Amino acid sequence: MEQSVNMVEHLSPLQGWELALTGKASIVDVRGSAKFALGHPQGALSVPFSQKGLETRLGTVIQDGSPLILIAEDPEQAAAAISQLSESSVFPTLYSLEGGIDAWHANGLPTEVLNEVSPQTASQAATTDETVVLDVREPIEWEMGHVPGALLISLGELRKRLHELPTQKDIIVICEAGVRSSSAASILQAAGLKGISHVPEGTGGYRNSGLPLEFYKE
Repeated sequence: MEQSVNMVEHLSPLQGWELALTGKASIVDVRGSAKFALGHPQGALSVPFSQKGLETRLGTVIQDGSPLILIAEDPEQAAAAISQLSESSVFPTLYSLEGGIDAWHANGLPTEVLNEVSPQTASQAATTDETVVLDVREPIEWEMGHVPGALLISLGELRKRLHELPTQKDIIVICEAGVRSSSAASILQAAGLKGISHVPEGTGGYRNSGLPLEFYKE
């Protein structure tokens, strides 16, 4: 028996916004995290494109079965993302947003930005009572050194543990290299939390800057 291939529908920005606004689909931005930070559709989730494993990484941030609206950097990237997902049984409904972010802006649809901060800023903020540093790496990574006082909630657990995060404090999200932190920060923004930023240099950049690290102790 031949494997069925998902149909891909191309949407205008207005059609995409209507579906997202009514909760009938999730906007997934597969552009790089730096471009996502500069401006993205309100409520969009950041899952930067990769040549392999896109479906798996989507599964860490979006509920299985959710219809997806893909917004990509260019038609080539959109086609490559669709190629990976077009036979997915996890995300059976795919939409591609025509014109990408430029068309979204041209239609005057709601956008938001994601603040990026340096490792030094994260280190300083961690010493105050106004900010929480959220580490979204896996426990084994966290045990090898993390920002002192950071809260560990791995990316795959974040959605079900949102209630553990303070709503009256700013949150700086960090991972190892700035990709998972972009995804995590987008989840927090989409959930309506304010004062969200992330560290694009990640813990790798933090470590290379010679900033203080804390290590797991039993």
